[in-house]
Amino acid sequence: MNAFHVVGALLAIWAVTVAFVGIRREGFPRSARSATLVGVVSVLLAMGAVGSAIGVGISEEDKGENGGEKAAGEGPARGGAAGQKLQLAADPSGQLKFDKTSLQAKAGKATIDMKNPSPVQHDISIEGGGVDEHGKKVTKGGTSTVSVDLKPGSYTFYCSVDAHRQGGMKGTLKVAG
Repeated sequence: MNAFHVVGALLAIWAVTVAFVGIRREGFPRSARSATLVGVVSVLLAMGAVGSAIGVGISEEDKGENGGEKAAGEGPARGGAAGQKLQLAADPSGQLKFDKTSLQAKAGKATIDMKNPSPVQHDISIEGGGVDEHGKKVTKGGTSTVSVDLKPGSYTFYCSVDAHRQGGMKGTLKVAG
């Protein structure tokens, strides 16, 4: 557990408490002072969650640079060269999203290359139809690659770093026969 988890849990508890009290007490908060206090605590917890998420991302980034992982461009994280090449990029501003929410491929071997122009660490992962593969985590300027053998159907591509998938960094890969 890291600072982001702690502050995030506190923010969630605060939100549930404020909602519960607000539902049970008409006119909550009753005074301007109480309203200010609720607002200040809410803003501080939200800022703490964002700040700790950035701090954890930077910490993870440092581990990736010094932890013996392969440098960007050293090839696929798993598997060999693939027949189809699919391109994807992380949002350059650091938001938890890719530049595409859907991809299409034909059945067979495929490689997804995800370029990361963002200051936040990301990877590319894919699951579905018995597939569960992850590319390496990369920082700004790196490329995460995953190679898979695809059967017709629908797959989910996503970033497996921290809670990026839950934050919206995912999409659908449709594979035709």
